[in-house]
Amino acid sequence: MNIDLIKNIKEITGKFWLIQFIQMIERLVYAALVLQMAVYIAQKDIVGGLNFEHTDKGIIFFFWALVQNLTPVFSGGFIDKYGRKKVLILSIIITSLGFIIVSFQTTFYSFLFSVLVLGFGFGLYRPSIYGLLATHIKDNHSSVAWGLNVMLINFAVFFSPPLAKYLEEISWQFFFIGLAVILILSIFPLYLIKVNEENEILEGKYIILKDTFREFFSKKVFLIVTILSGFMMIYMQFYETLPNFIYDWIDTSNIVKYFNLPEFMTMQNSFGKMIDFKWLYNFNSGFIVIAVVFVSWFFRKYKKTIVLSIGLIIATFGIVFSGLFIDGKYLIIGMLIYTLGEMITNPKFTEFMSSIAPIEKKSMYMGFINFSMAIGLAGGSLIGGYLYKNYGEKTSLAIKYLNNNYKIEETINHSNAINILMEKTNYNYNQITNLLWNEYNPYYIWFVFGAIGIISIIFLYLYSRKFKL
Repeated sequence: MNIDLIKNIKEITGKFWLIQFIQMIERLVYAALVLQMAVYIAQKDIVGGLNFEHTDKGIIFFFWALVQNLTPVFSGGFIDKYGRKKVLILSIIITSLGFIIVSFQTTFYSFLFSVLVLGFGFGLYRPSIYGLLATHIKDNHSSVAWGLNVMLINFAVFFSPPLAKYLEEISWQFFFIGLAVILILSIFPLYLIKVNEENEILEGKYIILKDTFREFFSKKVFLIVTILSGFMMIYMQFYETLPNFIYDWIDTSNIVKYFNLPEFMTMQNSFGKMIDFKWLYNFNSGFIVIAVVFVSWFFRKYKKTIVLSIGLIIATFGIVFSGLFIDGKYLIIGMLIYTLGEMITNPKFTEFMSSIAPIEKKSMYMGFINFSMAIGLAGGSLIGGYLYKNYGEKTSLAIKYLNNNYKIEETINHSNAINILMEKTNYNYNQITNLLWNEYNPYYIWFVFGAIGIISIIFLYLYSRKFKL
C-alpha cells in the first residue's frame, strides 16, 4: 500500500471514525430495507408479501424518493442553523417510528403514508450525518476520506443480506420492527460526540430558505445535480428493478451446484435452488469494500468531472450488461462492472459538492446531492415500474402470450398464468422462461436506462467544458 495513503488515513480525526460508525448502522438498516422492499411490495410468488402491481410499486417508490430526497434539499440550511447532532437524533426517532408503522400496513394508501414517514426520517438523516462528516475532513484528505466513507458504508451493507434474510424468515412484521430497534441503538454513540454548536449556527441575518434557493440555483450547483440525476436513475434500477428481474429471469442454479453453496445463501423458486438475490448484492458491497479506497486514491489528482464521466460510463454499461442474459454468471459480471462505476462516481460526487461548499453550509450542500436522487430515483421508479410491468414481468408476459395465442375460458391471473401456459405448451418451467424471453425480449428494458446514462455523460462533458472543472 502507498505510504502516502497510509499517512492520509492516519491523519483523519477520531470524530470522523465515530460518526462513520453511526452512519454504518443506519446504512445496514437501510440496505436491508431496500433489498427486500421491491420484493415485499410486488413479487407475486412469495408468502406474506403485499402482492401489489409493479405500477403500484413504482408509485410508492416515486413518492418515497421525492420525500426522502427533497427533504435534504430544503432542510440542509435549517440543519446548519439548529445543529446537526440534534436533527440527527430527531431523524433516527422519526425513521424508527416509520418502520413500526410500516409493519402493520396492508392497504395501498396506508402503506404509502407509512413509507413517506420513513422517507422523511431518512431525508433528515443524510444532510445531518454528511454535514458532521464534512466538518471533520480536511481538504488534503478529502479523496481518501470520502473513499473510506463509501468503503465503510458498504462494509455495513455487506451484512444486510443475512440480516434481512434472518428477520424476514421470522415474519415480515418482525423484519420491519427489528430494523427499527437496530436503528434506535445508533443514538447512544452520538452522545460521545461533543459538538460546538456556536460553530454550526449561521448568522441571524440569514433567511434560511432564501439562502438555500440562492445557493441551489447557482449554475454550477443546479446543473451538476441535474446532470447526475441520470446516474441516480440507473442506481435506482440496480436496487429496485433488478431484484425483480433476477427473481423472474436469472438462473443461478449452476453456480449453486458448482460451488455447493450452503442453504442460507440460497432460495427456492420455480427455476429450482438459486443464489438468494440478497446475497448476489454482496458482490456489489464486497467489491466496494475491497477496492473503493484504492480507486479513490488512484483518481485523486484527476479532474472531478472527468472522473465522474468515467464512473458513469462504466456504471451504464454494467447495468445494461447485468440484464442481457439468463445465465447467472453474466449477471454477476455485470453487477461487478456496475459496481466499479458506482464506486468511482458516488464518492467523487460527494467530494465535489463538499469542495465547493462554504464551511458554514456543508449540510446545505450535502443536501443538494439529494436533488439528483429525487429526480433520478423518483423518475426511475415510475419509468422502471411501467417498463417492468408491461415489458419485463414474467407473469404479465405469460398472460399476454396466452391471450394472443390461445382461447382460454378460465380466468387468468398472475398466480396461475405460468401453470396454464405450461399445460398448454407441455413445456417445463425453464422452457417457458426461454419461450417468453425470446418472444418478448424483456432485457430491452435495460437499453432505456443505458440511453439515459449516455445522455447524462454527454451533458457532463459539456458541463466540464463550461466550468473548466
